Amino acid sequence: MEKETLIFDITNDFVVGDRITKETFDKFSKLPCKIKAGLFLLCVEGSVQVSINLSKYTIRKYDFVTLVPSNFVQFHEISDNARFYYAGFSSEFMTNINFIKSTMSFLPIITEHPVMHLEEVVARLYIDGYRLLIQAQSLKPPYSTVNKNMIIAYLTIFMQGTAELYKNHSHWTNGIRTRTNEIYRKFIQLVVEHYTKEHSVSFYAARLNLSLPHFCTTIKKAIGLTPLEIISSIITMDAKAQLRSTDLTVKEIAFSLGFNNLSFFNKYFRQHTGMTPKEYRQMKSPFQT
Repeated sequence: MEKETLIFDITNDFVVGDRITKETFDKFSKLPCKIKAGLFLLCVEGSVQVSINLSKYTIRKYDFVTLVPSNFVQFHEISDNARFYYAGFSSEFMTNINFIKSTMSFLPIITEHPVMHLEEVVARLYIDGYRLLIQAQSLKPPYSTVNKNMIIAYLTIFMQGTAELYKNHSHWTNGIRTRTNEIYRKFIQLVVEHYTKEHSVSFYAARLNLSLPHFCTTIKKAIGLTPLEIISSIITMDAKAQLRSTDLTVKEIAFSLGFNNLSFFNKYFRQHTGMTPKEYRQMKSPFQT
């Protein structure tokens, strides 16, 4: 796997660059990918069609994308000239600036609106920020001892600027929501938080204080899918990502997703993908040539 693909599963503290292109995105177009860190992308050329947490977006020049841990992403159509700046930070590294505390009030908005268009003057400021991060990343001894502290300082400024951008989008924070969309938004947040333990539609209906029939009808009206279909899609996306990107056994993956019975997990996966977990893992990966 190429180094730049670490932005989807970051094992280092951080990774920064200016060359995510069509070739990179193509590798992630055949299966969903679970984000395991903080990821910030700025499109500077071309366009990409992408699904983020089951919602589809078309990303174009000067669109800024914020992805937080547990988001699911799958890329679809990618223009030949697509190019992005990117900055990815591990969960552990982001605790150095208390990311959750600094974004808590905006986290639901960021989750619901991961793509934000920037005016050119603002986009160019972000490009300068990316370039500073790239320069800081390249520091060699004797400056390596202060390198991490510099990155933390730049990241703090980066996140504060992003929070201010979301804060200024008052139509997101204060706009009129329909009851249907509000229920759907809260449901997605609950699923992302609990899907590794709770698979029952009735659990989510109860958490939202809704009767089961009313809950199912509302979600179907909001997105055209049943609550069970949404829950199953997220569980299956995570299972696929783990089967392709980890060496965990099928049994370990099943347990991580809340299945206490391996046989039931195998049947569940086959029902939703048409193959067993073992068969899916043995399929040729898009990373293989």
